[in-house]
Order: sequence, then structure tokens, then C-alpha cells
Amino acid sequence: MSLLVALKGKNGLVMAADSRGTFGDPRGVTAQNDNQKKAHILASHVAVLTAGSAEVGALVLDIAKARTASSEIDGVTPVLETLRSTVREKYNEWFPTVPPILPIPLIQTGQVAVRPELVFLIGGYELDGTPRLFGLGNLFDFSPMLHDYGFAVQGVAQYALYLLNRLYEADRTIQELTSLAVYTITETASQDGKVGGPVSVVTIDPGRTGCQVMDPEEVQKVYEENNLRSRALRDSFYKREAVS
Repeated sequence: MSLLVALKGKNGLVMAADSRGTFGDPRGVTAQNDNQKKAHILASHVAVLTAGSAEVGALVLDIAKARTASSEIDGVTPVLETLRSTVREKYNEWFPTVPPILPIPLIQTGQVAVRPELVFLIGGYELDGTPRLFGLGNLFDFSPMLHDYGFAVQGVAQYALYLLNRLYEADRTIQELTSLAVYTITETASQDGKVGGPVSVVTIDPGRTGCQVMDPEEVQKVYEENNLRSRALRDSFYKREAVS
């Protein structure tokens, strides 16, 4: 499993993901590794996070990256359309006998063959400077979903949604939202073993800088600062006697 978090702020976007891959039926014995790359830059001002079948997703993204680069595509909607057309084309080629959309109850009870699970979160700026967050998922044949409330999550989302509904504010800076994105992922990882490993962060600003991959050492510093905040919050609940 995975946790993907995308946040929109007053001066940019933050895209963050864990790195844990889980193999096997989660109802039984599973294996895992923490070396999954889930954050990718597709254009100067567009990044994508991916969850689900990592190997299939990696191949789709390689093809989509080549297409965006060869056509010099930028802007979140044009990149979204390129990625969507690529993944739908390849899924139809690779899984021609499996319908793209199936009734959810049949999927949940294992009564039908399904295409590999694959989900994308795409964040970036339009050519006119408008920031947008989109989701794409295989269950609905990668129909675009616009997240117009400032944040988006995919994967093990229940803890993340609780935290973001309480803590997210749209008028915060990239730096502030980076702390929140990392906190959301590591707090989820502390409660659910399907999320974990090093956190990857990509920031996007609307200017010439565009997409930037955050250095792992900087992410670690953010994590340590978050731990201090968590400790201070915990300690605030316990009254300490004054020292005479």
C-alpha cells in the first residue's frame, strides 16, 4: 500500500509520498520493501505521485515522460491528458479481455478478473499560472478527478484525511506545507504498517524554478522538527508542578 499527499499553498504545491511497497494479500502474510519511487517530475511545472502496481506504473510513467519530453509539453492539463491517454492505451493493449470498468461489489468479492490497481495524483500549474490537483485511477478507467478543495490524498487515507481536515490551511507557504505533508505521512506510518519508509517530497512553484526534488537530508530535518512539535503537544496535556 501507499500514502500520497498533495497540498496547495499560497506560493506553490507540495507533493509527498512514502516509499513502502507491500506484496501479497493484506489479509494474510505479506512482504514489503521501502525502496519504491513514487514521486516523479513529468514537466517543468508538473509532478505526479503513484500508488498501486509499482512495476506497471513505472513503465507507464517512463512512456509518458518520453512523450511529454519529445513534445515539450508543460502545463498540468496537457500533461494530465498525455498521461491519461498513455495509461489507457497501454492498459487496453496489455489487458484486452478485462473491461476497464466493473461493478465494485464484484471486484470486492473477487468474482471478476480486474486490471492491476494503479492510481496517480498529478499536481502542477497551468500555462496561465493556475494551480491544480488531479487524480486518476484504474477503477474508473482513469477518469480525471479535480481536487478543488486544496489537498488530495490516495492510498491509506483515513488518518491523513483526519489530520488534513484539522490542520490544513490554504494560505500557508511551501515550507509550512512541507512540514504538514511529511507529518501526515509519518503519523499514518506510526499507526498502519502498510505505510512507511523514507518520505519523498517534490515542491512546485509557478515561476522559473518549477518542480524541485527535496534533498533526503532536508526531509529528515523536517521529520525531526515535527517530532519536537509532537512532543510539545503531548507535554502540553500534562500539568507539571512548579519547582520550588
